[in-house]
Amino acid sequence: MAEKKSSVLKNTLVLFAVTLVCVLALAVVNQVTRGPIEQAEINARAEIYKNVYANANSFAQIDNTEELLEKAPEVIASAGLDGCFINDVLAVNDASGAVEGYVIAATSPSGYGGDIQVAVGIKDGTITGFEVVANSETAGLGSKCTEPDFTSQFAGKPAARLEYSKTGATEDNQIDAISGATITTNAVTEAVNAAIIFYQDSFAGGVQAEEEKDPMEKAYPDVDLDALTDVEIPSLSVVEDFTVDEIKSTGDGYIFVVTAHNGYDGDLQIALGIGDDGIIKGFSTIVCNETKALGGQCTSDEFAQMFVGMSVDKDVTFVTSGAQTENNEIDQIASATITTKAVVTAVNGAIKYFNIMKGA
Repeated sequence: MAEKKSSVLKNTLVLFAVTLVCVLALAVVNQVTRGPIEQAEINARAEIYKNVYANANSFAQIDNTEELLEKAPEVIASAGLDGCFINDVLAVNDASGAVEGYVIAATSPSGYGGDIQVAVGIKDGTITGFEVVANSETAGLGSKCTEPDFTSQFAGKPAARLEYSKTGATEDNQIDAISGATITTNAVTEAVNAAIIFYQDSFAGGVQAEEEKDPMEKAYPDVDLDALTDVEIPSLSVVEDFTVDEIKSTGDGYIFVVTAHNGYDGDLQIALGIGDDGIIKGFSTIVCNETKALGGQCTSDEFAQMFVGMSVDKDVTFVTSGAQTENNEIDQIASATITTKAVVTAVNGAIKYFNIMKGA
């Protein structure tokens, strides 16, 4: 009986020893292969992004990637880009193995057909390249966001918040909008700005404060503020739900400061620039008491751009989605019909006074 117990113990010890050797062997194999496997995964991801960082020597995982991605939504939301998020980030190494730049993938939910995901390369505070990774935009319109005529604009731009122009980019931080696809352009710009904000916060010492432009300059880009002159406001016999507070001459047009009295939370004041050619040059919100996440969106550059290029031969209207500039339509601010209506009231008030002054 003792002999049998001894045999069982011996077999158990042998089995334990064999198992231990196997476990150790697997651990060694795993340690040896983990590096190449991880690098293969990184290379597969980098294959998608390589077009945005020309001549990259190699790509590498960032040690605290999970921590950075976890923190990103709050940082991006605080910059006014709610709903945007970071999909991925990789470091770009030089020949010595030192980090020289980054590739960041980001997504905006605001596309006409849904999410738009982009990849952006950044080195020393400058964008090295841009590409749309995934989109569901309309063929022949929003889908042009993937074409070189559009994507090539981003390389060389500073890694600071970008904006788009429907009348031709004139500033370092501007790109040309896709004709007839403002919603797509806006979504792409949102995604790129989310990537830029993430870069600034994670690798460039913190998010840069935006330089605030004068409302008059927003309403009439490149205007000489010192050369503005007051214009007498025509009188109207009919009481309106808006008030024209002042009119300024720019020399080749006018800036109208108008207050609408039908906002969701009180008066709403805007400035609208109209050229002598009857084309809207720009828009800005001066006073807004609306809820930040809802009606407050009327203060955004993206909202302002919807007015640019409209002709004042007819009033502005708003639609639920799919607005067309040539029809003088803007998209309603989601869940903020009253605010949108107030903005349109003020804009149409400016148009009315412009046409009175021009004898139309």
